Amino acid sequence: MPPIPPVVLGVDLKIEHQENLRRSLRSAFGINTRAIRLRIDPSLDLIYLSEVQLPGSLECLEALTRPEVVAVILRKASLEWHPEEGQVIGRGTPTLAVLETGSCFLTANNHKIHIASFTNHSAHPNHITMEMLGRPNLLEYLRAEWFTLEISGTNRRRLIRPLGFSVRLEFDVVAQQAIAA
Repeated sequence: MPPIPPVVLGVDLKIEHQENLRRSLRSAFGINTRAIRLRIDPSLDLIYLSEVQLPGSLECLEALTRPEVVAVILRKASLEWHPEEGQVIGRGTPTLAVLETGSCFLTANNHKIHIASFTNHSAHPNHITMEMLGRPNLLEYLRAEWFTLEISGTNRRRLIRPLGFSVRLEFDVVAQQAIAA
């Protein structure tokens, strides 16, 4: 039996722009600005979280249902930003370079695993290559009926517009025959 080719999972995500937390609390609860400054850490405006719940029955994961598959190992992880058609890139345009740090997690069956991360050193406007964290077997996460893909971290500065991007995860598939050989 020929080796199973790598499995590629590509997902579009979006980090919504953050409304100023102080302004929204003041308008919602009538809290004065001085009281807010004393109680709220300004760095909260720089935290982001983007996640999506995906079915384990995705067509790109079909190879993982084969009985001889015993392991799935993350090979590559990256983020890609593609500007919308006609979008002018300039001051205030959110690109991946605005991201300071980030982590990628998979969650399934009440288990969460940290699989990759990046820092501002690997962040470029259109592309971020993440560093893999170990070589855990992710088969049970990707075979689950539903699993969650999460990207979270911190921004260099507050987003004034949403940032849409694609997550691309490439996995090596290990079959029972490959282990015996």
